[in-house]
Amino acid sequence: MRHIWRMRMEEAEHPLRQQALEGLRRHFGLQDFRPGQASVVCAVMEGRNVVVVMPTGAGKSLCYQLPATLLPGVTLVISPLIALMKDQVEQLAGRGIPATYINSTLSDAERAERLRGVRERRYKLIYVAPERFRSPAFVDAISEVGVDLFAVDEAHCISQWGHDFRPDYALLGQVRKRLRPPRTVALTATATPEVRDDIVRVLLMKDPQVAVAGFDRTNLFLEVATVRGDDDRRHHALAVAKEEGRAGIVYCATRKSAEMVHGALEAGGVEAVLYHAGMTDEARHRAQDAFMSRPDAVAVATNAFGMGIDKPDIRFVVHANIPRAVEAYYQEIGRAGRDGQPARAVLLFNHADVYTQERLIESSFPPEALFRDVWSVLLRDPEFDRGIHALAAQVGGHEMEVSAVLRQLERLGKLERSAPGEGTWTVTLLPAPPTVQPSGEDARRLLAALAAAYPVGRPASTELAVLARRSGLEERAARAALASLEKQRLLVSRRPFSGRTLRVAEQVPFDQLGLELDGMREQQRRAQLLLKRMTDYAYTRRCRRAFIVRYFGEERAEGSCGGCDVCAGARVSPRSGPASARASAHAPLSGTPPGLAPHSELALGELKRWRKELAKDLGIAPFIIFNDSTLMGLATHLPVTREEFLRVKGAGEARWERFGANVVRICTLSRAAGHVRAPAAATPARRSRRA
Repeated sequence: MRHIWRMRMEEAEHPLRQQALEGLRRHFGLQDFRPGQASVVCAVMEGRNVVVVMPTGAGKSLCYQLPATLLPGVTLVISPLIALMKDQVEQLAGRGIPATYINSTLSDAERAERLRGVRERRYKLIYVAPERFRSPAFVDAISEVGVDLFAVDEAHCISQWGHDFRPDYALLGQVRKRLRPPRTVALTATATPEVRDDIVRVLLMKDPQVAVAGFDRTNLFLEVATVRGDDDRRHHALAVAKEEGRAGIVYCATRKSAEMVHGALEAGGVEAVLYHAGMTDEARHRAQDAFMSRPDAVAVATNAFGMGIDKPDIRFVVHANIPRAVEAYYQEIGRAGRDGQPARAVLLFNHADVYTQERLIESSFPPEALFRDVWSVLLRDPEFDRGIHALAAQVGGHEMEVSAVLRQLERLGKLERSAPGEGTWTVTLLPAPPTVQPSGEDARRLLAALAAAYPVGRPASTELAVLARRSGLEERAARAALASLEKQRLLVSRRPFSGRTLRVAEQVPFDQLGLELDGMREQQRRAQLLLKRMTDYAYTRRCRRAFIVRYFGEERAEGSCGGCDVCAGARVSPRSGPASARASAHAPLSGTPPGLAPHSELALGELKRWRKELAKDLGIAPFIIFNDSTLMGLATHLPVTREEFLRVKGAGEARWERFGANVVRICTLSRAAGHVRAPAAATPARRSRRA
């Protein structure tokens, strides 16, 4: 029988705890662990296999990041979330910890360079998606180097009972068997007992320790409000956002719903950002940066938003539509109240949304006939570059169903997708008088390289990477130089398809694709069951907190929790305003939190200005340098020595070396202006130091 920890505040002392604590302070600038973290970190360092189930915001990432800094070898992190990989690597780099990621967003040249870095052991942590193990070159490189810690993030993706099953995750047991790491840690925020059993079975883990964190987030008030239609839904979302007046997230099931709710909030005077997968990468980055940088920011988003968001003072999460599973719901509401202060989780429920989710589930598991039609089109055109919309029109199917077909074909390795804009350019040099010189140094270098390689007037096919290499420019500069030369009428070019080209990897008849249609039907049945359980939560007349805790396999004493609308009554009616009970239960939600000294507005303003300018120079998001919580800590304590700096949560040795001089300069000026804080305010006794 596997040993299961029930994580509690009181953790037994461990021989490796002091070493782990020193590493925590040195590398991460934190003074103490959160409940459960120390036990997991020490077990991993001992060489044990561990399954970690911690709610969102409980600090799962630290359970492999800290051991990675203390172990001698490489830590390989498997994650399905490309955006999260990038954010975590940037944050680790900001702390002086060498890390990288290898995924589909990189060019061939970038992947080759990072693979070279893997072989040369330049990195302590390497983030990859599970699909990366399809590459023999990568598997060979990582086998050659050896893996000291094998970390599987979002491990619920392994299980067909999980709300986000991914077939590539099901192969990780065989990958682990080949790499033979001395220790493995599998982490997830949402795993029922049956999902935990699947994780252990698929990863071939012998006698692992299973660490289960408490799922009872007592600072979250859970409520369900019945809405009659879309107008009522928007009215409720606006009411909650205006009542709170602080940072929050409104989740919507579809892009259309998100756009409508966003418009309603903006019209109602709530400044909100919009985020969904249909936006450009640049627009999504702008939205995320705006959300992270403003204390009262509200995001209206689909479930594409939120992974890796580290904003502790989110005061509410509203679900405008019912999610597909309790696991997904609990993960998303867990983004509220990470600072331990009161927060709200509001589900706006209309049973018509259940029918919408049922249709979405059906579209995720298309009929066999659609698979046949799509594969037939792709066999005739193995470099399909007209987009999913055109493909759906050609086969007479819905875009969502066609996208689901493509995902399955990609998982089988029968289909590949290029990066956006990747492909062949056609360049034709135009005749020009010898005396004409293009303006711009980059344009002149590129024109010289083209003239040396291609005859005038004859179309030539090439790739952007080749042009960049020949001219000695970066790809972005080469692209800009091409546009400049075209504008100056010195050449004409035809760009590749701006979307993602679909490439048939193996031309085989449909019956030899290896589709497991029976397995897909079983996945569909399970998805429908998960939706039913979520619907049961919406309809329950018993304690909602007890419903969630029992769902994840933990027991809870019977009785009124006082933290949900069933036990304590609804907190708010959108038409009557906040109830007095809510006002007392949630006070204070503004002003200075109890137990904290007031901060220096002068220091905070100067620190934000400095952080913004530095982030612009470095080309990174401002929160990578210091998040808002740490910035507030600096403005509160005004450290002017190394010791005072290191006592601020989220600071740390690496940040002292990189940014300490600037922070001290700003804090010294603020102290001189009369904004002095007692050094005792920075001690752990005045503020909890939790990872």
